[in-house]
Amino acid sequence: MFLFYSRPMFRAWEIVCNHLARLVEHPERAKTPAFQREWARLNLQRMEIQRGLGEISRSHAHVCAQCGHCCKGTRERDAFLDRVIQDPTTSLRKARRPEGTMVGVQIAQRENRLLHSGVPPVEGACRELSCQGCRVPNELRPMQCLAYFCGAAVRALSQEECERGIHLLKQLLRLQAQAVRLALRTRFERPPKQGAVLLPQNQPTDKR
Repeated sequence: MFLFYSRPMFRAWEIVCNHLARLVEHPERAKTPAFQREWARLNLQRMEIQRGLGEISRSHAHVCAQCGHCCKGTRERDAFLDRVIQDPTTSLRKARRPEGTMVGVQIAQRENRLLHSGVPPVEGACRELSCQGCRVPNELRPMQCLAYFCGAAVRALSQEECERGIHLLKQLLRLQAQAVRLALRTRFERPPKQGAVLLPQNQPTDKR
């Protein structure tokens, strides 16, 4: 079951959500402070989920080290939602990033959090893969890098880890759906003007 959620389910859902969000968002409204706060809320949830998936990944690190297939090839791995959730002001808003550095790497560089500094990269692989592992912390990596588990990786996990992994992947699927809804709101819902006072929802105004 974990393999199903990790491979066909997550991969298909990620493609759909990224393209939908990219097509419906209003790029300029998405950058306003009101919407930035909502992207930031989603980003905190995303980071927590990815930290959990990273903990599970330690159980099959030896499998990945022996294979390395997922990190081979120099294609860009960050998708639209990876970039916009982490940095709503980014100019990299295409489905594929034709140039520039992934947003997670930019954040890690600013915060001095890149891993394996000075370790040579692996030839013919993702530019962030060093000979000692990925240079990007788990919470700053593209979602697919933490969500994908192959058959060999799953076999290295305990039943408890598989159950926790399914729970975390379901959370990640829901988060991507929430990101699409937020992108849709940037298209049809104008953010409040700066300085405007927002009343709490479902609370009547004082009519005296």
